[in-house]
Amino acid sequence: MKHVHLAADLGASGGKVFTGNVHNDRLTLQEVNRFPNRPVSINRIDFWNVLGLYENILESIKLAMNKNQEILSLGIDSWGVDFGLLNKNGHLISNPIHYRNMFKTNIMQETIEEVGKKWIFDHSPTQFQPFNSLYQILAYKRYAPEFLEISKDLLTIPSLFNYFLTGEKTIDFTMATTTQIYNHRKRDWDVEIIERFEITDILPKIVPAGTKVGKIKKEIIDKSSNIEVILPASHDTGSAFAAIASDPKDTLYISLGTWCLTGAIVDEVPFSYELMENNLAAEGCLDGSYRILANVTGMWLIQGIIKSLNLPDNGETYQKITKMAEGAEPFSSYINVDDPSLQNPDDMIQAVKRQSFKDSNIELKDDSQVIRTILESIAFRINETKEKLSKILKNNFKRVHAVGGGTRNELLCQFISEATGLPVITGPVEGTAVGNLVSQLYALEYLKDFDEIRELIKRSFEFKNYEPKNHEIWQEAFNRFKYKNK
Repeated sequence: MKHVHLAADLGASGGKVFTGNVHNDRLTLQEVNRFPNRPVSINRIDFWNVLGLYENILESIKLAMNKNQEILSLGIDSWGVDFGLLNKNGHLISNPIHYRNMFKTNIMQETIEEVGKKWIFDHSPTQFQPFNSLYQILAYKRYAPEFLEISKDLLTIPSLFNYFLTGEKTIDFTMATTTQIYNHRKRDWDVEIIERFEITDILPKIVPAGTKVGKIKKEIIDKSSNIEVILPASHDTGSAFAAIASDPKDTLYISLGTWCLTGAIVDEVPFSYELMENNLAAEGCLDGSYRILANVTGMWLIQGIIKSLNLPDNGETYQKITKMAEGAEPFSSYINVDDPSLQNPDDMIQAVKRQSFKDSNIELKDDSQVIRTILESIAFRINETKEKLSKILKNNFKRVHAVGGGTRNELLCQFISEATGLPVITGPVEGTAVGNLVSQLYALEYLKDFDEIRELIKRSFEFKNYEPKNHEIWQEAFNRFKYKNK
């Protein structure tokens, strides 16, 4: 019987589950299951279907066991900020609400006006996003206070599933840092934020990434009671960054997917209001360090284009979309990919066209121009982030290393190299699952330190390399749009 570890990677659009272990001194992965993650909209509010996701996790465990494999451990990672509420009897109160609903509210801005942006940043020095857990809790206080009144526990998405499986209620460091309730310098929940906003005693205990939670309850799946549930770097970006094997000192990291999460790794969050002024996040890594990054909107825009064109969401469609972009005129326009109007539009193509006219006073005529403008603008935005991080962190980046499903888009990867003027390394494609697995191996002491983790990843996967060929032309176009938008 083969011994394996199981990594469940839950993304905003779908879930992927892999088995993995070290074989012949290499980490090997095998896909077990994929399933969609489709929010359910009721009265114009989007909810996560966590019960459906939980069923898919159980089904994935059974599928792996049916292949004559003994599962030694299970780790679950997901997107950040969102959570479920449990009552005093441990029952789920409603389905967790989708973070994109928060773009329809003014809660964050009203909170900033009430206490001051600097006050919040001093207590939790991370990015300001309307969907941060803090503002979601305040939205509950306004629109559904009775939910909070009967709540006993708040659990982020992976911790919620871990609770379903084991009965234990914990959150790991990487996920806690996404809430804007975590004090990065005290490395704990911020008591003053909790008291100022009258957040009841619902926040779970914070543990390091790579902590054993407990074993799956015997009644859930027959013969599964020996499976050790582990909190990996449970925020998916934390797991993705754990899979990047390049030297962290001078590498610009990107987790390339729905979001292009672009940043650098530091031991401690610097005391700098430039982080606040540039709205940079400070989020936790597997080894207890921090990633200073920007949430650049990424393949979400392309997913929206595919929906607007009523095309199937598959590899063939993405190839078609990329070919359309290749054939379009370069630098025909520029858009702010992070504009709120692009976060949840009814029609992405029309939204991008409106954004193009707003940002560049240019009407995009056809869909190919729309797609190319998106990809170029993502690359421009990544270059902006690189320049800001270089200045704030005093880091002269020598390379870009990207992981994740978005690296399959070779055109975008080349654009990033052109825009930044740096070589781009990509891989592994399933970076989040790889980071999840090495978190488990570290927790079980099969890997003793983070140098050993990086060396294992280097010898286990193939990497692609991109070199800048026309950086000066890209820089000229970037400066032209930048100047025009001032």
